[in-house]
Order: sequence, then C-alpha cells, then structure tokens
Amino acid sequence: MSSSQTFPRALADIGLSPGFTHEQFCYLMELERTDETCQLVHQEWLGLQGEEYNNSPYRRYLSYVSIKSEFTRDMAYIYKKKT
Repeated sequence: MSSSQTFPRALADIGLSPGFTHEQFCYLMELERTDETCQLVHQEWLGLQGEEYNNSPYRRYLSYVSIKSEFTRDMAYIYKKKT
C-alpha cells in the first residue's frame, strides 16, 4: 500500500486505526452497523475504484464494512474457535 493513501474515515469511525489486524477487523464486523453507516462506507468505497487503488487493502475492507451487519456477524468465528 502506498503511503499516499490516507486511512479511510469509515474505518476510523468503526474503531480501527492504521496498522489494524485482520483479527481486529473481524471482531468489529460482528458489531451492529446502521444502514446509514453502511451507505456512507459504500460512498467512500466508490471513491477508491480507480486503477491506482487496485491493490489497496482499504478498498477490500470498505467493501465488507458496507455489507449489512446481519451478514457479517460471524466473521470472527475462526478466532473465537482458537481460544
């Protein structure tokens, strides 16, 4: 990821910060998100559709955050299973 890419506000709004782990992301995805939040995230995701963002992990994470909570409630299952 290039240093010119700024950290997406939508990811910060759900409690993530630069350098977050996939495990942290999965646990946050189990929390309820409003339809408004999902729509705002989708708008930010749309802004990252240029070729310069093809390898951006932020674009992929934003696409997941824009999904309704009911479909992401079990994303941390693999991590919970380990403990």
